[in-house]
Amino acid sequence: MEPGKIFDYRIFKEFDESPAPVIKAVNRLVEHGLVKRLSKGKFYKPEKGFFGTRKPSDAELLKTVLFANEKRRGYITGVSLHNKLGLTTQLPNTITVAVNGSRQKKDFGTFKVVTKPTRAPIKEEYVELLQYLDVLSEASKIMDADINRTLKIISKNVAALDHRKRSKLTNLAVDFYGAKTRATLGLLLSSLKLPIPAKLAKAVNPTTSFKLNLDVDAWPLAKHWNIK
Repeated sequence: MEPGKIFDYRIFKEFDESPAPVIKAVNRLVEHGLVKRLSKGKFYKPEKGFFGTRKPSDAELLKTVLFANEKRRGYITGVSLHNKLGLTTQLPNTITVAVNGSRQKKDFGTFKVVTKPTRAPIKEEYVELLQYLDVLSEASKIMDADINRTLKIISKNVAALDHRKRSKLTNLAVDFYGAKTRATLGLLLSSLKLPIPAKLAKAVNPTTSFKLNLDVDAWPLAKHWNIK
């Protein structure tokens, strides 16, 4: 057990076959102060610092929300994501995490986390793509952000994706996101002079318009996607 790392009973290979002895052994470690209980079923080995023992880092604590049984179950979205991508200078005290699960609130002391159900099933290889689509879905509502600059940044990231990832991005947009997000993605792809998948083109209703208050000079193809 590495100091400062959070673990559960499953790090012991005997747990699956004989859980009771493992639980008792860990409880004895807690009683003797060799490990500390973080929450139900979660523990950590205290890390000694200059002023005594230290709790796990914020990054380590956040992992308990992002992963379950070493599998990805959530990803950072909302204002924290906007800041990470350079879309806004806002620094929230509460981190929003989209999860394969329900809404919850967690207070870790130094920061808070609120979870919300994800639009699409979460897999490790989908995280980056889902984050881009989340940004597109709320691009006109991002605090202290210029939507034209926001789309330019996401456009640059989309351009850097390989063909397989762009194809998956399109499929996720069509299957799990709204019409405005699909139209905005279509605008980015066409502005980059990339092929527009037929599936995406068909998923945008030509009679529906979307108001994003774009600079028409910066986005001359917006009218082809009924975006204003």
